[in-house]
Parts: sequence; C-alpha cells; structure tokens
Amino acid sequence: MMSAIDPAPIPDDPPRICAELFPELRDRVYLDTGSAGLSPVGMGRAAAQFYDEAKATGYRGQAAWQAKAAKVRGDLAVMLSVDPAEIEFLSGTTDALNFVSHSFPWQPGDEVVFAEDDFPSVRLAWLSAERAGAVLKPVPIPSEPERSAALIAAITPRTRLVATAQVQSVSGTRVDLDAIGRACHTQGALFVVDGIHALGATPVPLDHVDVFAAGVFKWMLAGFGLSVCILRPRARALLQPAYRGYLNQSEGDGFQFAHVNYPGLYALEASMEVMGGIGWDLVHRRTLALVGWLADGLQDLGIELLAPPGQRAGVATLAVPESERVVQALAAHSIHVARKGPLLRATPFFYNSREDVAQFVHALKGEIR
Repeated sequence: MMSAIDPAPIPDDPPRICAELFPELRDRVYLDTGSAGLSPVGMGRAAAQFYDEAKATGYRGQAAWQAKAAKVRGDLAVMLSVDPAEIEFLSGTTDALNFVSHSFPWQPGDEVVFAEDDFPSVRLAWLSAERAGAVLKPVPIPSEPERSAALIAAITPRTRLVATAQVQSVSGTRVDLDAIGRACHTQGALFVVDGIHALGATPVPLDHVDVFAAGVFKWMLAGFGLSVCILRPRARALLQPAYRGYLNQSEGDGFQFAHVNYPGLYALEASMEVMGGIGWDLVHRRTLALVGWLADGLQDLGIELLAPPGQRAGVATLAVPESERVVQALAAHSIHVARKGPLLRATPFFYNSREDVAQFVHALKGEIR
C-alpha cells in the first residue's frame, strides 16, 4: 500500500544505484520518459528468463509462468491498494479502453463524456458505443485549471460513462480522480481512467475509479505489448466480456480470456523491484520535484508550464517558437525531449538530476530566438 508522502527534502541527485542501472544517462540528458522510459540494466535478462527457464521446459513450465503472473498481480495490488482479483493483463492501454467499450451494455441515448483534446485512444475507443446508439459528448476545456470541473459539469442523468486521462498527455494536467469519480457515481455513470502517464510517476487514488488502464512502457519502465487493467467491482458487475476464450468460457469466469504477455510480466516484475526498492514515495516525489525545478528555471525565461501548480505530475509542457527546430537543436546537444505540435514536452523521472534540468533550461535559453 502506498504510504503518505514523506515531506523530507528531495536531493538534487538521484539514488546512487541509478548510475549503474541507467548507463544511457552518462552522456545525455533524457527528459522523454513520457514517450518511453529507460529500461534498467538487467531487464532483458529478466524477460529472457521466461524463455530460458520456464518455457525451455515446454508446457511443463506452465506453473512457473502462471506463478509469475500471480506474483506481479499481487505486487501491483499492494502498490495500488486493490484486490489482486481486480487486475487483468491486456496488450496496451488502447486495447483495455476498447475492451471496456465493447463489453458495455449500451442503450440508445446513453452518453459518453470525455475531453475533446484528450489522447486519441480516450476519445476514439467509444465509437462502438456510438454504433450502438450512444451519444458521444466531447467536452471543450476552457483552461487547464478547469479541466476536472469541465468534465464534471458535462455529466447528466443520461451519462453512462466518463473517460479521462489521469494526466493529460500533452498539457500534463493531473485531474481530480476523486471529484470526477464521485460526480460519476452520483449519476450512476462508470468512471474510466487512462493512467499511462500516471502509473509509476504519481500516486493513483482508485477509491472512486471503476476502470483504470495503463501500459507499462513509459513510467513503469517495462516493455510494449502489456498493460494493467483494473476492473473494480462496479465495472465487473456491469460489463459483459467482449472477448471470450478458453479461460472464460462461462459466465462468471472473469475477463482474462487467454494467455498473456509472460515475458512482459517478467520484465515488469524487474522494473517494479527497482522502483519499489528505491521506494515509490521517493520515485513520485522526485518526479514532481524535477518538474517543479524545471518550472522555476523556465520562469527566468518568461515561460510558464501548461499544467497549473498543484495539478502536475511528470509531464512538463511549454510553448516555444519553432518547436521542431528547438527539439532538434536540443537533441544535437544530447538533450532529449518530445515535440507535440507547436509545444515542447519534457518528462523527467526519478533517475534524472537537478543538473539535467539546469542543462535543459540553459540549452533552451540559447535556442529561443
């Protein structure tokens, strides 16, 4: 279970073990975990264990890989304060959102609420609902501080489902899951959360969330082709599995329908051991501190982050002129960030240092014309 956030000061440098675990950082500044996290040393060996040990014995290794899945499910349950039986493994965040859409008992006139500027998967997964007669309600977001309030204001008695990213992938704004979830449940709506920019980077409060889906290749530092899908009791009572297979042939068999990405689970276990060993509280606090240091440095350049203070996680996005040229110029200095249209997105993580942030701000100052 996640403990209360420790108020102790955050050191400028990451834990010493990071120098050994992330050699990629020795000669570059990597501020792009929001695109893909750096895999720690040893993760490849962990994934290979599935093939070299469990599957090397053929189907006799079944007990070993099933035990690994149960172990990872249990570790995630402790991390997120949920029942292990609520956790399913799918191939990605998009897969999980579409799975929910196709499993929902839609009726004509049902409303689906989401922010009109959210990530495409959050917006497009519900097209199957529209084909069943549901009404899609993309919500304009007047300003980043009003993101949560705008979603809440759009909920009506006809709303059956509200979908949002916990951390908006471009702006970096972290929404209020508790407030939105309570508003959903007041109207009897299901609350579905895309958590790919939250899981690993920031605490994930799930008390008022019905479905939480997150791929693990970003802030969980694992690989592609695997996602965590948490289906809380309200969701399990409502959804009818869209996918059927040998594992869920009958009603009541659950939602896992076939084998999962076992090598991915071996890798995920390895990355969770790294971050769990460092301490999830410290991982979260360092990430938020790095974004705060970055925001402070940008103020000297007259630049503000899109996400408001108090609503940030690990995504720091800013508007710069000639964003494509600036991102390429920074890369030439071995400083790696992402371009999002006219915006520049920096996504530091616990393995970064305060000096990394300072180098980014200094290089950016030299490139802004």
